[in-house]
Amino acid sequence: MRLVAALICSAMLICFGVLPGHTEKRVALVIGNGAYQNTATLSNPAHDAEDMAATLQAVGFDVIVETNVNKRSLELAMARFGRIAQEADAALFYYAGHGIQHRGVNYLMPIDARLEDEFSVNYELTRIEDVLFALSAARGVKIVILDACRNNPLADRLLLRTLNRDVISTRGLARIEAPRGMIIAYATQSNQVAVDGTGRNSPFTSALLKEIEQPGLEIATLFRRVAANVDRVTGGRQLPELSISMSGEFYLNTRDTDVQAWAKLRGSTDQRQLRNFISLYPDSPLTSDVQERLAAFERVERAQVEQAMRAERERIEKERLARDEAERNQLEAIRLTREQAERNKAAADLKAQAEAAGNWPSSQSVLLMPPTKPIGALPKQPDVLSGSALVKAIKQELKRVGCYTGRIDDNWTNAEIKLSVGKFARYAHWPTEPSNTDSLLLDAGRGNIDAPITELFDAIRAKSDRVCPLECSVLQFEKDGRCIAKTCPAGKKLAPKGPLRNN
Repeated sequence: MRLVAALICSAMLICFGVLPGHTEKRVALVIGNGAYQNTATLSNPAHDAEDMAATLQAVGFDVIVETNVNKRSLELAMARFGRIAQEADAALFYYAGHGIQHRGVNYLMPIDARLEDEFSVNYELTRIEDVLFALSAARGVKIVILDACRNNPLADRLLLRTLNRDVISTRGLARIEAPRGMIIAYATQSNQVAVDGTGRNSPFTSALLKEIEQPGLEIATLFRRVAANVDRVTGGRQLPELSISMSGEFYLNTRDTDVQAWAKLRGSTDQRQLRNFISLYPDSPLTSDVQERLAAFERVERAQVEQAMRAERERIEKERLARDEAERNQLEAIRLTREQAERNKAAADLKAQAEAAGNWPSSQSVLLMPPTKPIGALPKQPDVLSGSALVKAIKQELKRVGCYTGRIDDNWTNAEIKLSVGKFARYAHWPTEPSNTDSLLLDAGRGNIDAPITELFDAIRAKSDRVCPLECSVLQFEKDGRCIAKTCPAGKKLAPKGPLRNN
């Protein structure tokens, strides 16, 4: 069974002109003769040959193209073609120009042919059998395309001058029995004249070029479509014929059909391939789907570009805000430094004024502390504290350092304030020796001071932390820097001294 399957697969590959692991060899000889020297010229054949060569190259043929060649050049071109056609998978011969049949033999006409009589035929023209011989060495499909049945006045002259009236020369070609593996396409029916046309190409070649560009057309179907097109364009005056002698299939254009190509590209994100599909299949109804896919990709790309631009703008804005913030901080630091300098200068001026007034001892230096709060939050002190203002300021500072718990008023005569001053002097290690301070400061350090002094205020204010320890009563205990009242279990009462007792 596997052997049968392999043979079937091989046969299918051969039908399509491709063998496993083999690069298909396709060759073609394209001739276009129109600039005849001894009869009227034809305007189309040179254009037909050029356009056919380009179309065949597009579908994978190596092409030899010759236009307006004489007999010698035509024979040399066929010899060259015969050599490269050896072992070819497909060999194709195309001819556009004059051709006639004489005594049932078909001839192609070089541009220098001069037909004086029937003896001229064998020596001035080229037999189509020579073309078939050049194709014979090809191992694959052999194709002959003849757009050569055009109106030829030389044929009429030959008819008039023939020696044997039973032998009739005609402008149309005789039908050729195609050897095995060969396809012969005629621009019109045997013994009929083809239309040269008024455009760039003849009606037959124009239709043929159009159909070759369509992928996926089997060659028999291709030529049937060509015949239908020519019959329609010429109003029924010209109907091409096809002689085919092969059992398999052959495709001139092996490119994928639009459906096959789109099936491969359906999930592709390659925009170059999608645009190439539109250029290859401009008339396909699938181009709308391809265009929609391309439009979707373009929308995504635009969104990505816009997102990148938005991110870049946000980055630039953040950098600008950071620069502005840095500039503001720098300006604020400059302002604070300037204000601190002004404050230090004011304190120095105050000290100088106090020393000049005799209220500032020369041995006591003023401690200038950097602010611990924003400058605007510090209370402004009067230039010189005295009297009740000085009393309140001392009490406020004593309370701050934990040495005073009484009211903030201007009463300096009560025992509580004197006790607080003594506690501060003891815990702050305020100087108590006469060698270090005068008698007034000695009395203040012992708590024996009759009036507030600015030196005491300055000494207390110089302390940034608590000085006097927290003192709680016997009915309280210290917790987190506070005195908390003691409590007893239910049914018990706290005694000022001694153990707990029942109610």
